[in-house]
Formats: sequence, C-alpha cells, structure tokens
Amino acid sequence: MLIFLAILGTLFFFFLQSDPAKVILKDNILRFFTKSCDYQIPVNVISQKRDSIESLSIERKVLELLNGDKVIYEIVSLPAKYAFDKNYDDILEEIFNTRIEKIYYRDGFALYRGDFAIALFFKTKSDLILIYPADDLEEALIGCFENGEQKGLVKRSIPLQESQWSIKQIILDGLINKDI
Repeated sequence: MLIFLAILGTLFFFFLQSDPAKVILKDNILRFFTKSCDYQIPVNVISQKRDSIESLSIERKVLELLNGDKVIYEIVSLPAKYAFDKNYDDILEEIFNTRIEKIYYRDGFALYRGDFAIALFFKTKSDLILIYPADDLEEALIGCFENGEQKGLVKRSIPLQESQWSIKQIILDGLINKDI
C-alpha cells in the first residue's frame, strides 16, 4: 500500500510540473500558451481547405498576421489506433522536401529551421499542428515558452509553400502505423 501511494504521489508531482506548450486558433486569434505565458495574435483567415490521404486528415488555413505576412496553420490528424511511425524531424524533411534542424524544443512544441522556420505542436503521436513559415513568430514563440516574454512579431515575408503529404509516404515510406 505504501509503495502504491509513493508511486501515485510521484505521478501527481510530475503531472503538476508538466507544462506543455499549446496552440489554439479560435475567433481569429492565434493563441499559444503555457502556464507561465499566454500570447495572443489577432489574425485574418484568408482561406481554408481540407484534404484526406489514406487515414490522414489535413486541415490548412492561411492566416494573415498583423504585420501583413501570411502563415499556414495546418492540423494533421490520424484516427484512433494509428500513429506517426517516424520521428518528427524525418516527417518534416519528407513533407517539405528539405533538410531541417531542430532549433528549440519544449514539452509539446518544437521549432525547426530549414528553408524556413516550422513550428510543430504535438499532443499525441496521432495529432500534429504545424505553423509555417514561422519565421515571423520564431522570436515570439521562444520568448514566450522560454521566459514568459511577450515579444512582437518580426516581418520576414517568406513565400508560402504547402506541405506535400502523399500516399507514397504513408504506404511505402512507413510514415504511419496501425496498432492492432
């Protein structure tokens, strides 16, 4: 009984210490936050579209930031019992067809640099949110998640380039798997 209570206490302690980074797009507000930082950016949704490839569901929204630059807010989801089988670095290199490097990591969030910056938010191995090109948001994201700072956006004017998900990646390259 004492061992059970110790394990339960340890799990509760780690649960309270957990502070994953999150992102939400709601009512034309792009909000990323942790317990110590809540950063909200008004945006205009320029366009949106949905796509489905095999088991993968993709929703893309083109957002215009306050500084006039545009970013893509992309939600990628798999059904229950499916999960991404490769690490996030490999997935991003595959869908953007470029070499990338992780430049910042925090529980629930990673920032990558390739031809442009890519912000990756993850809750599970089945759900991802990508924001790209995130060059305008890079300093604001790191400032918020690292120090709770509210840094302004930088204007970088990177052209939009959509991710390229394909059936080949899913079936032949083993991008996803199904837990049976």
